[in-house]
Amino acid sequence: MLFIGHFSFDDIDKEGAAGHGYFSCIVNAETPESAVTGFERHIRQMKESLEEMQHVVNVYIEDIVRVASIPETPMITRIQSSRGEFPPSVSHALPEGENEYVDVFGYTPDVDKQEAPGDERFVEAEPFITFSQ
Repeated sequence: MLFIGHFSFDDIDKEGAAGHGYFSCIVNAETPESAVTGFERHIRQMKESLEEMQHVVNVYIEDIVRVASIPETPMITRIQSSRGEFPPSVSHALPEGENEYVDVFGYTPDVDKQEAPGDERFVEAEPFITFSQ
């Protein structure tokens, strides 16, 4: 069975500045417990090998979605909202790289080149849908 885990994390960079972030992880497992075990093992491995996770100090399970069968129509599996303007952040789809199981599709000219404002590689995201108010 397919399980999608949504996680949040705290990090502290080399200068001691606190940060936080979110990531999702997917696995095929027999039970929720075996999915959690697999998620934990993988997160610990990524902490050691993935640059984006080097400064992570805490990881929290937000929720785990069990997918018994693939739906025929799209469905939202997670939504999160915050008050205020969109905070500065960096986002990576498949930071471990693509493989035979999953591909990523981006809608910016070069997904790998999205950097912080002021960086010459910065690409500002364009809205996919805009609703009038």
